[in-house]
Amino acid sequence: MIGALLKLQFRSLLGAVLQRNRGSKKGRGTAVLLGFLFLYLGVAFVGMFGFLFHTLIEPYHAAGLDWLYFAMAGLIALALSIFGSVFLAQSTLYGAKDNELLLAMPIPPRLILLSRMVPLLALNAVFIYLVLGPAICVYAIQVGFSTVGILACILSALTLPLLAQAIICLLGWVLNLAMSRMNKTAASVLYTAIFLVIYFYVYFQAVPILNAMSTNGAALASAVQIWVWPLYAMGAACAGNVSLLPWFPIVALAVFGLVCWILSATFLDSARKQHVRKRRRVDYSHLQVGSASRALERKELRRFLNSAVYLTNMGLGIVMVAAIGIAGLIFRSQVLEFLNLLPELTALAPILLCGMAGFMVTMTCISAPSVSLEGKNLWLLKSLPVSTRVILRAKLRFHCRMAMPVPCVVGLVLSVSYGFGAADVILCTLCLGLLGFLCGVLGMVCGLRWARLDWTNEMGPVKQSTALMVTMFGMMGILFANGLACYLLWNLITPTVFLAIVCLELAVASIFLYKLMLGWGVRKWESL
Repeated sequence: MIGALLKLQFRSLLGAVLQRNRGSKKGRGTAVLLGFLFLYLGVAFVGMFGFLFHTLIEPYHAAGLDWLYFAMAGLIALALSIFGSVFLAQSTLYGAKDNELLLAMPIPPRLILLSRMVPLLALNAVFIYLVLGPAICVYAIQVGFSTVGILACILSALTLPLLAQAIICLLGWVLNLAMSRMNKTAASVLYTAIFLVIYFYVYFQAVPILNAMSTNGAALASAVQIWVWPLYAMGAACAGNVSLLPWFPIVALAVFGLVCWILSATFLDSARKQHVRKRRRVDYSHLQVGSASRALERKELRRFLNSAVYLTNMGLGIVMVAAIGIAGLIFRSQVLEFLNLLPELTALAPILLCGMAGFMVTMTCISAPSVSLEGKNLWLLKSLPVSTRVILRAKLRFHCRMAMPVPCVVGLVLSVSYGFGAADVILCTLCLGLLGFLCGVLGMVCGLRWARLDWTNEMGPVKQSTALMVTMFGMMGILFANGLACYLLWNLITPTVFLAIVCLELAVASIFLYKLMLGWGVRKWESL
């Protein structure tokens, strides 16, 4: 029983790669492309953390604080794992569409819960090992391990993912509890906002934190011993303290067991609450006659606002673009002073503005999961007396209404505020608008090409789909290619001419993909 459930969960997790063309050349090509992408990300993370621990090991070892080195590695691993998986916990455990179906079968709820937790545990282990692996390798090369240290590292690597899993599942349970007592979207947005505030605070304080980690070892040591004693026990055991060897595994297993007991005892009731809806009285007296296109756009808007996963993940880019505009106005004098110190950057200011804001635009891939989110209700749209072109245009138009105005306003306001020339003002505004439109039409094409209609929770198409990854990384690739071209053509053309060429390039690509959507895309939609 548990084997079949786990097979179902991992098939859903890997559905973006295995769902179509299994064994075909296109299917193998997609799998290889995604494999190289994940390999690149893994190497990048390993290199980054390897450099960090290479910086920490010398001062900590010289001060006799080897245990603190491992404790900090464990703390960073926990933080990365929690931030990387916390938004998946609630939707994976309680928001799956097949929960009602499985609960109606003669399957113990604890087995359903276990089958949901194992894929999360595998993901947490990946995050943990991306940090612990470089930390252990750096210590082994520069200091060396005792027998006790090797055994402690093995036990820590096995039990630290369990502790991270317990914390993440507990946070997911708390979020589900909040969502059952208030508006789901509001609860999820508040939950996400809290984590983003913490993330950006840590991000902007990264340099002071790293300096404190490398120079104020004694102060950190006392804080770790008081507030996170289990990590102190883990670090001391990895440094060779045999008396503390069993304590971290015991604590991790105890916490994991307690959380599993809490979730198992409340899973049935919590899963049921996901499908409870209060009946609302509908007033039909204010209904107005409108076009089919507007009705379809309103449907897209309601889905966007009522889906916490969709809103928080796809709406983040809009918030970040607005944040760049606000920060650019607040810190205008400091930015101008910096540009005056480097005159060669002053001429490139329009390109830098388009690059920074454009990078955030690439995160606003609202159209990419739009087709897949129809799921098994796709036949409802197909049964309407509306042409396929109207449906696809409505999805694209909704993306444009959400993703284009804010970047255009930010480009216009900042370019005027920083004193760009009239041509640069127009080109900055146009470039950011075209990036938003290109992201939308590319997302529609990719969403049709890699449509995922068999998802069990919205995290599948919104965060784990091939369409989303190809759209997002494709847009980032366009920005990177244009940045490289700017570097190579530095002395040949002016920034204004370069921006004009970029705008022309984006316009041509947008027109091509738009025609592709209305030609091949219509046939693809009708074959779904």
